[in-house]
Amino acid sequence: MKVLVVDDSQLNLAIAQQYLKAISAITQIFVTTQPQKVKEIVDEQNIDILILDIIMPEITGIDLLTLFRSDKKYDDIPIIMLTSLDDMDSYQRCYDLGAFDYINKPIKPIELNARLKVAIESKNNSNNLKAMVEVTKKQNDDLKIINAKLTETQFSLVQSEKMAAIGQLSAGIAHEINNPMGFVSSNFDVLQKYFKRITEYLNFVTERMQGVLLSDNPIVRDAAKEVMDKYHSLKLDIIMGELEGLFSDSATGIQRITEIIQSLRVFSHASNDGDREMRVLHEILAQVLLITRNEVKYVAKAEMDVPEDITLYCNRVQLGQVFVNIIVNAAQAIKMQKRSGLGSIMVKAKKTEQNVIIEISDDGPGIPEENRSKIFEPFFTTKDVGQGTGLGLSISYDIIVHKHKGSIDVKSEMGKGTSFIITLPIIIAE
Repeated sequence: MKVLVVDDSQLNLAIAQQYLKAISAITQIFVTTQPQKVKEIVDEQNIDILILDIIMPEITGIDLLTLFRSDKKYDDIPIIMLTSLDDMDSYQRCYDLGAFDYINKPIKPIELNARLKVAIESKNNSNNLKAMVEVTKKQNDDLKIINAKLTETQFSLVQSEKMAAIGQLSAGIAHEINNPMGFVSSNFDVLQKYFKRITEYLNFVTERMQGVLLSDNPIVRDAAKEVMDKYHSLKLDIIMGELEGLFSDSATGIQRITEIIQSLRVFSHASNDGDREMRVLHEILAQVLLITRNEVKYVAKAEMDVPEDITLYCNRVQLGQVFVNIIVNAAQAIKMQKRSGLGSIMVKAKKTEQNVIIEISDDGPGIPEENRSKIFEPFFTTKDVGQGTGLGLSISYDIIVHKHKGSIDVKSEMGKGTSFIITLPIIIAE
């Protein structure tokens, strides 16, 4: 811990330096009688705690206090005022300007030790919190970079289009996000614990101060009033309330990321054609909408009207791949229109006695009539070179018709949109 003492008296500096040497937490002590050089020393030596004499010629301690508190870069430096003044107005002015504490002159070792102990603890807490915030910020930046890179490559990697776009890519996304997410979640829990302790302490202090305000001792009563006035002037009660909301919002965000990772893991599992079981259709489609959200949200509003009681015997991963292909194609078609507002993608489902009928509709540009008979053919695509392989819908057709014994049809009208109707048997006849 580095401490700088500023005083126009060499004697006071010598006394302060001698007392400070006895404090083990202080590693370096700097002194100066030249207030005009203080900012330079603070920057060059990375000073942790600043002790300023209030009364100095030319530049006063209050002038320096005002200078430092006008720059947010120095907000976490505890500034202690060194004074022989005994008027409350000077103390109040210093506190209003952002002084951390004060020490009376002549300097007494007991008072100096007590004041410095609190300042050192405050600085350590500030450093720890700052370090955690920096780590969290870096991890968030890493997440953004990872997401950006994965987004760039997400749909240029075409799994023989079975699992490279969803399987291998999803596994990579889940793995890459999961590691930094663990750090973020862990640090967030620590921040919450620290926040609860700080809140508990502030509540304790304010409760005790309410009682002290009724003290018969005017000095004690005035001191308590100063503390409460400072508490209210800093609007700490409002800040603590807002922080609770921020923590709540952050917890919701972390939970959402966790759900996304979980969904990606579901779709990243290797799947064999024979891996079938009874599945809830609503759950499969909900996970698909979650996975495709980043592709859809900027161009269309995706909605789902699927009863939660519809179940069917299927390969969950393969069906998920079909739904992803159709929804992403719809989003990309709407995006090509470059419309000012959002488009619409609707997923509906209903159950008959033996089948489940799923309809995925969009209000995009539609498919030209001459292309409708070709869209399920391998390698047929209307996208620019390098933008698509023409395998997505052909594989979807294979999954629905050959592997699940169902059917897939398309209805489209130019300028109004497209609907894919998928019919699947509830129980597949082997």
